[in-house]
Amino acid sequence: MIECPEPQRISAYHDGELAEPSRAGLEAHLRGCPRCAAELSRLRKMSQLIRAAGRAEMPREALERWHRSLDLQPRTAVLHMAEVFVGVAASILLVSCIWLWKISTARDTAVQIPLWETTAVAAHDTSAIATQEQQLAQWIVQDLSRKNGND
Repeated sequence: MIECPEPQRISAYHDGELAEPSRAGLEAHLRGCPRCAAELSRLRKMSQLIRAAGRAEMPREALERWHRSLDLQPRTAVLHMAEVFVGVAASILLVSCIWLWKISTARDTAVQIPLWETTAVAAHDTSAIATQEQQLAQWIVQDLSRKNGND
């Protein structure tokens, strides 16, 4: 027996979720497929039963008893831990904000450049470096020519 490819779309058709071209194609299919037509009929009957049953209302006394029982339930450890963590996090946030505020106001009053930044951007005497490089080159030449007296 060949399986019908349309049963997945029957529910969407029943709920009115199919676009018009797909809807017309499925309606044509339903006229020729007893299996899909039976599925649609089953869905319609189920919807009628659910509508007929209506919505159950909880009696007011039962609802009040339920609320009182919830109020009497002991607080769980997880809820208590969550409250503690929220309190600690709020305290840390408050202290951090105050600390950052104090730092920013202190920097505004006296802006000083750190010593390492001043040294890093200061102009250097390149002639001393060139002299050192020349001395190193002469030493290498002497060492390679074995005239340094260490051999």
